Amino acid sequence: MDESGPHRASPLPDSSAAPDQDPEWAEYVAWLDRQTAAGRDSVPATRATEAWAPQAPDPDDPDPDDPDPDNLEPYDPEPAFAHGGEADLLPPGPVLAQLTEQAVLGLGRLSDDELIGVLHATRRQVAREEYKQVLVTAEFGRRRQAAFEGAAARGVPAGCRPGGFPGEELAVELATTRIEAGHRIDDALDLTTRLPRTLAGMAAGLVDADRAGWIALYTRSLTPADAAHADEVLAAAAPDLRADQLARKAAALEMKLAPEAVKARREHARQTGQRVEARREVSGNASLAGRELDTADVMASKAHIDALAVRLRNSGLVEGTLDQLRALVMTDLTQGRDPLDRIAPAPSDSAWPSPVSADGPSDPSPVSPNGPSGLSPVPAAGPSAASSAAGSNGQPDQDPNSLASLGFHQRPAGEQDDRSRPGAPVPLPARPGAPVPLPALVNLLIPAGTLLGWSAAPGQAGTWGLLDAGETRAVVTAAAGHPRTRWCVTLTSPDGTALAHGCARGQHPGLLNGLAPQPPPQQLAGLLRRLGLTLTPIAQDPCDHASAEDGYVPSRALRHLVRARTATCDAPGCQAQAVNADIDHTVPWPDGPTDQCNLAPRCRTHHRAKQAPDWKVGQSAPGVTIWTLPSGRTHVTAPTTYDT
Repeated sequence: MDESGPHRASPLPDSSAAPDQDPEWAEYVAWLDRQTAAGRDSVPATRATEAWAPQAPDPDDPDPDDPDPDNLEPYDPEPAFAHGGEADLLPPGPVLAQLTEQAVLGLGRLSDDELIGVLHATRRQVAREEYKQVLVTAEFGRRRQAAFEGAAARGVPAGCRPGGFPGEELAVELATTRIEAGHRIDDALDLTTRLPRTLAGMAAGLVDADRAGWIALYTRSLTPADAAHADEVLAAAAPDLRADQLARKAAALEMKLAPEAVKARREHARQTGQRVEARREVSGNASLAGRELDTADVMASKAHIDALAVRLRNSGLVEGTLDQLRALVMTDLTQGRDPLDRIAPAPSDSAWPSPVSADGPSDPSPVSPNGPSGLSPVPAAGPSAASSAAGSNGQPDQDPNSLASLGFHQRPAGEQDDRSRPGAPVPLPARPGAPVPLPALVNLLIPAGTLLGWSAAPGQAGTWGLLDAGETRAVVTAAAGHPRTRWCVTLTSPDGTALAHGCARGQHPGLLNGLAPQPPPQQLAGLLRRLGLTLTPIAQDPCDHASAEDGYVPSRALRHLVRARTATCDAPGCQAQAVNADIDHTVPWPDGPTDQCNLAPRCRTHHRAKQAPDWKVGQSAPGVTIWTLPSGRTHVTAPTTYDT
C-alpha cells in the first residue's frame, strides 16, 4: 500500500442512509459542479451523458446507449484516471461506464498510473452490477419462499409444493451448481435484510460479491444486534482486505460473538459432511483430502506425516523435496504400506510379483491364481472398461440408487468380497511405491481409437477425470485380467451421438495383443470379436419401441441403452453421472411406457424437482428433453455427444 493511503473510490455511505434512488443523476451533477469550479472543460462529461440533455438528438450523433465501441470517441485526458483524479474517484454508474469505454479505446496513450485507475474503475462498476444482482436474486428468493410457505399453510403435502427448488431453478439459468445457486440466494436475502452497510458498500463499488458472501456467511448465526455490529465492522474493513483475510476476520468475529453457534455448526458439519474426497487437479493430476475432520486429529496426522517425511529426507535414500516426501508418505500410509520400508533393506526380488506392462504380460505363461504373470488381481469389484468406435460408455451392473459418488460403486447388498470367500485368491502385498489394487468398481469411458493406439482422445474414469492414452491402456490391461470385469461398447455416429450398445463379461488377459499392426477398422473388428458381444440399436427419432418393456422397472439391458445415449443427468447443466442417477419415466408409468423414448437418467434432486407442480418436463424424442421452469423459461437437453 502506498504512502498516500489505501485506494478508495469514495467514503463508505452512511449506514443510516438507503442507496440513492437516482444516483446517476446526482453523481453527474456533483461531477459537473467540480469541473466548473476547477475551470475545466466539461465537454467530455457532457458528451458522455448527453442522453440526460433535454434537447432533441441529432440523427447523425451516435446513440449514447449503443454498446458498439465504434461509436465511442477515444479517451480524453480530462477527467483523469490518475491517482486522485476526478475519474479515479468517480462512483460507479453510467458516467464512469462511458469513460472506461472511452479509455480502453486508447490504452496506449495512458500512463501506468492511469491504467491502474481504469482497472479500479472497472472493478467499481463490477461491484455495482453485483449489487444489482443481489437485489434481483433476493426478490427471486422471496417469491419462491412465499409460494412454498403459502402452499404449506394450505396443507399441501411435502414434495407437492411450488417454490421448493429455487436453487435448482437458478442453477439452470446461471449455468452453475445448485449449491452455488443456493448460496447466492441465501447471501442475497441476508444482504438485503440484515446487512445494510455491506449492501451499501456494494452499491458504492467498494465491496464485491466475493467479500460480501463471506460477510453474509459468518454473520448468519448472529443475533440481529450482533449482525448489525459485525456488518459495520466488516463492511468498513472489506475494501482494504483480500477476500481470504476478510473471511478470517469475519470468522473470528463470529467466534467471539456467537461461540455456541460456531460450535454447533462445526459439530453438525462433522456429523453430516465428514468424508474423504478425491478430485482432479487442473494440471491433470489428482488430490486426496479428508473433509470436515476434527482439528486436533488433522494436526496430529499432519505432524505424523511431517515426522516420517523428515526421516525419509534425512536418510539420503529417497529423493524429493520435503513437500514431495510428505505426499509420498501419505500415499504409502493410505495404501497399506510403511513409508520407512523405503529406507529399510529391500526384500529379495523373488518375493514380489513380476510387473505387467500396459502392452500385456511379458511372460506368456499360464494365468496363475493371482492373475497373469503373478499380477495381483483387482479385488471383487474390479475396474469396468468400455470402448467404442468413436466414443464409449461403460456402465456398472448394479442398482443406480446404491452407487456412491466419484465414480465408485458399492457392492449390492448381501454380496461378499471375493477375498472373504473360502479358497479365494488373496492379492499379494504391493511392492513399496507400487499402487495397490483398486478397491471398488470404476466406470471407464474410453474412445476405441485411444485404446487401440490411433487416437489421442482422453479416456474418462468416472468423475475422477481424464486419462491419457498410456494411463487408459494400463488400466484396461489390468481390468482385462479379472473375471468380473464387464466390457460395454457404445458405437457412435459421426456426430458423436450413440447408435448402438452392447456388453460382455469375462477375463480377456490378451485383449490388446496383436491388434496394433492392423489398420483401424480391422483393429476395432478384432477387439469386438475378442469381446464376443452383440450390439443393440439405440432408439432414434421416431422411436421404434423395439426395446419397450411391460413392467415398471427397466431391465439392466434397457438401463444400459438409456445411459449410453445420455451419459449424465438430463437436467440442464447437471453433470451428475447417469450411472449414479435414477432411470426415470418422463411420463409416469403406466401412462408412459417403459421405453427409451420415455426414460431418462435423472439425479435424485432433479427427479424430485421434476415431480414438483411448478416444474414441467417432456420428452419429444429419445434423449431430447424439454424442461419448463417455474419462471416459464424453457431449456432443451439432447443426447450426449461423445468426443471422437
